[in-house]
Amino acid sequence: AYVGEYGADVIRLWIASQDFRDDIPISKEILSHVGETYRLIRNTFRYQLSNLFDFDATRDAVAYEKLDALDQWALHQTAVLIAECTKAYEAYEFHRVYQLCNQFCSVTLSATYHDILKDRLYTLGTSNPLRRSSQTAIHHIFNTLVRLLAPIITFTTDEAWAFATAKAEYANDSIHLQDWPVAP
Repeated sequence: AYVGEYGADVIRLWIASQDFRDDIPISKEILSHVGETYRLIRNTFRYQLSNLFDFDATRDAVAYEKLDALDQWALHQTAVLIAECTKAYEAYEFHRVYQLCNQFCSVTLSATYHDILKDRLYTLGTSNPLRRSSQTAIHHIFNTLVRLLAPIITFTTDEAWAFATAKAEYANDSIHLQDWPVAP
């Protein structure tokens, strides 16, 4: 009944959010809260993809040493996320991955980085170096986050990957066939 109401990925996210060493509670309130986290993650993917529509990494990417300080900071935070999530996955602490990614999306990205970027992404010309710097960082952050969450929210990450790589709902190249993320 819950899968029909909330969707398979919300249920998978709820399961991942629970520490299997304790009793695992379920209620409409808990699933509603997890559903909010799911929407935050999905909206993070949507925001990033919408700001990469005119970005081709092979042509437009900025060298890491030439990135704006804010973009370097965001990539550093992403590298920390990779290390912490990798450690949590290796320890089978999926609830920790949930917590880390939720915190990263809500605080590091939504409340800080994405909020600051709005002006430069929406007002600067398409080839402006500052805009391309931010798009380079967003490209790497998206490619990291979608890979980190692929084992948990399989359908959503595969769909986001398809839109990123094939600009369509489905792609021949699944996110589940990609390598684990590595910090640039």
